[in-house]
Amino acid sequence: MQRIKIGIIGLGEAWERLHAPAYSRLRDKFEITAVCDRDIGRAESAAAELGFTGGVYSDCNKMLKDADIEAAGVMVPIPENFECGRAAINAGKHLIAEKPFASSPKTAKELIRLKNQSGVKVLVAENYRYDEENALMKKLIGEHRIGNPVYFIDNHVTEIQKDMLTDPFASAEWRKKPDFKGGAFLDSGVHHIARHRFLFGNIERVFACGRPSDVGFIPYSCINALLSFEGNVAGHYSFYAVGKETQMPAVGLRIYGTGGEIYLEDRDCGFVNVSYKDGGHEAIPYKNGEGYHNELCNFYEALVNDADIVSSPEKELGDIEAVYAILESIGRERAVRLNSGFNSEEGHEK
Repeated sequence: MQRIKIGIIGLGEAWERLHAPAYSRLRDKFEITAVCDRDIGRAESAAAELGFTGGVYSDCNKMLKDADIEAAGVMVPIPENFECGRAAINAGKHLIAEKPFASSPKTAKELIRLKNQSGVKVLVAENYRYDEENALMKKLIGEHRIGNPVYFIDNHVTEIQKDMLTDPFASAEWRKKPDFKGGAFLDSGVHHIARHRFLFGNIERVFACGRPSDVGFIPYSCINALLSFEGNVAGHYSFYAVGKETQMPAVGLRIYGTGGEIYLEDRDCGFVNVSYKDGGHEAIPYKNGEGYHNELCNFYEALVNDADIVSSPEKELGDIEAVYAILESIGRERAVRLNSGFNSEEGHEK
């Protein structure tokens, strides 16, 4: 089996917790031949764990000059995604980029332009498009198991401030003091929007309100948005960043159709519940946390067998634009229309 030679840029918590375990399961598909981190000691430690001593860098531009590297995996803070992604594309390397792969629609469009010019393949590691629970719900909707979907409620409550005190992943300085629009809402909310668009297609309009925040990591402590989709589905999306669920089961994600309802309590619950108007009920199991593995499999198939990329830069642009539209709607106190254009959820990148 052909193995893709890949260099990893950024060896922090995202690498250690989320992506390294997925790569370790796919050693028959990927050979990590170089690593890069500003902390050279961390890069050297990662290389030793991976079993090599050469190919260790503190400057991604130097690493990308290595002719043997076929692809780059970028796992850096959001403010650095654009520069690292641009460097990889300009070096002619295929790219798997963290989400959001740029911190604004403008820079996202620039990366897409460069990608189209260069001919390299780019996958955005938006694991929600690869998680098994979301694939299962999309399948159930496509099979009309609950009839035609009409509307949904998606409620997210999290204590980000508490996490910043106890969790190294959340406590990164760039998350505490973000220098990009939306702060923690862009960082987390882009996942939720990706799932909405994955399940229901393109967002047509948003109307949102927010409670101004007195903390620096997010502009609004609570955001409530009404989303209207081109497929005639409507949704209520809530993001409460400084709260805690005190009653269970959580509201979670509830999708209401003409023939029943789909309910996902949370990402890790292990079951998608389906109830029907006739009183029937199913609890369908899934394996949680598989998105990181599945996105790498898709990246491999795209490079080796020219498969469609499920999470393309064009789709990620649509996610970023929707987050920006919600923030714009709050600020201007009016509905905002989105133009699906080439960032359509229906499109695929080859």
